[in-house]
Amino acid sequence: MRSGGEPDDFIVSSELPEIASPSSLEVDLGILEDVALLESPDRVSPRTGHPIPRLKRYYMVAIFTLTASLLYADQNLMAPNLSAIAEEFGFNEEEKVRYLGGYVAAAFFAVGAPAALLIGYLCDKFNRRNLLFIVVLLGEGPCLATFFVKRYWQLLLLRIMTGISVGGTFPLVFSLVGDLFYVTQRANVAAGVQVATGVGFAAGQAIAGFVGPHAGWRWPFVIVALPAIAAAFLMLLTTSEPERGATEDALKDLYAVEGFVYDEKIDMKKLGLLAQSRSTLGAVMQGMPGSLPWGVLLTFLNDFLSQKKGMSIADATWVMTIWGLGGGVGVIGGGAIGQWLHNRRRAYMPLFVGACVAAAAFPIWFLINADVGNLPLPVSFAAGFLGGALASPPGPNARAILLNVNEPETRGVALAMQTVLDDLGKGLGPLLVSLMVSAWGAQAAFNVAIAGWIPCGVIFACIALSLGKEEDALQVRLRNKVSLTTVRILDREDALTPSRLDRRETGGPQTPRHTPRPPSRGEYQLAALNGRIN
Repeated sequence: MRSGGEPDDFIVSSELPEIASPSSLEVDLGILEDVALLESPDRVSPRTGHPIPRLKRYYMVAIFTLTASLLYADQNLMAPNLSAIAEEFGFNEEEKVRYLGGYVAAAFFAVGAPAALLIGYLCDKFNRRNLLFIVVLLGEGPCLATFFVKRYWQLLLLRIMTGISVGGTFPLVFSLVGDLFYVTQRANVAAGVQVATGVGFAAGQAIAGFVGPHAGWRWPFVIVALPAIAAAFLMLLTTSEPERGATEDALKDLYAVEGFVYDEKIDMKKLGLLAQSRSTLGAVMQGMPGSLPWGVLLTFLNDFLSQKKGMSIADATWVMTIWGLGGGVGVIGGGAIGQWLHNRRRAYMPLFVGACVAAAAFPIWFLINADVGNLPLPVSFAAGFLGGALASPPGPNARAILLNVNEPETRGVALAMQTVLDDLGKGLGPLLVSLMVSAWGAQAAFNVAIAGWIPCGVIFACIALSLGKEEDALQVRLRNKVSLTTVRILDREDALTPSRLDRRETGGPQTPRHTPRPPSRGEYQLAALNGRIN
């Protein structure tokens, strides 16, 4: 035995050297302690270094978020200028609503849903940074080309292409977030991304509202598209693809060893695991009933308050504005509180979110049923703010849960499923309510629609029953996948080095035999970790 605990040279003839058992190796105690923490059932272990420096990770997520926000800015550029667009194409009022408000919007989301699933699958197989760049160009190229349209079918086709890119953005960005930030940070970062894309959506609509009447309805598309394309090129030139699984407890120490690569890819068998995860199903399915009230409120509440509740249009608009502000606060605060609770006991996060979203129905029911036109305006402001804030925590926390319970190579599809159900709820909400209004009246129909937050809260709270177990199960699956045969040691080619020649007693040469170099420190650590893991 050599000094420092390294084994003596040993002789092999045809196979690579076996590494001594972990018990005989000198390894960093901190590494083994981190691995031991994986066995703690409800404790979040401390983190070792990420392959990408901290400041660069924050820069990367900022660029990814900026790019996504600018892409989302063109989602609603038509709305403030529908009349001007209809006049240019010769549409009357009915045709304006049908062709511009109906067909274009329906096509935008109809192609966005399957596009989200396709891009989610692709982002689990290919370089996500490059795929995001392609997606942005696929959306912003048509956005820029909208300046030159002369026919309605051209406008419809270009908006469909933009819908494809918008639908695929969230799975890509949040999959990247999962490999840049640890389980103790994901809900906070997801909240920031969601708020930023919401700001981009609002900024695009504001640009269209202010610029369109003065410069023409086409110019907002140019103003939004050019910065988005520039941001995409900046992203391509200054960021890199993060290593998959680098933030996972089961893999983070192995990433400290030179040569380790986690190169698992999605396949049909792994897709089947998504359907077996109760936490994944809960985080996805809650989006359908939870998004239905959002679609109804965005479409109808402003008009309902002004036409049925005696508010002026200005006051109703202010209530909606305050409601939206509360939603932004709810995303940030809900993400922060949810993460704080998760870091203390994982079941607390879904219980908190479920209680919040179920409670959100009550202040909105107050706005719908009370005689708010004769009440002091601050009362309606408070109800709107509270309703928006309580309804918003599911967004960042649901995405964090999907990142925490699914393998790095399946997260894109899981996030895409959640995006599809969210969009489906927002799209079906106004349609279902329009049918109920004719049968029951507006107030009853809105009350039923807002009740969607109740089952959403129940579904989310039920995730508490499985979240901790499934987060642990993910780490077990990752540990079982990792063995020395999946590790690429970069200097393996010189694992065998020429040694002495055996000589006969007469001094003549015999067949050369080889002595392997002593295993490197990295190989010691790998051996020790695999001894503990497998």
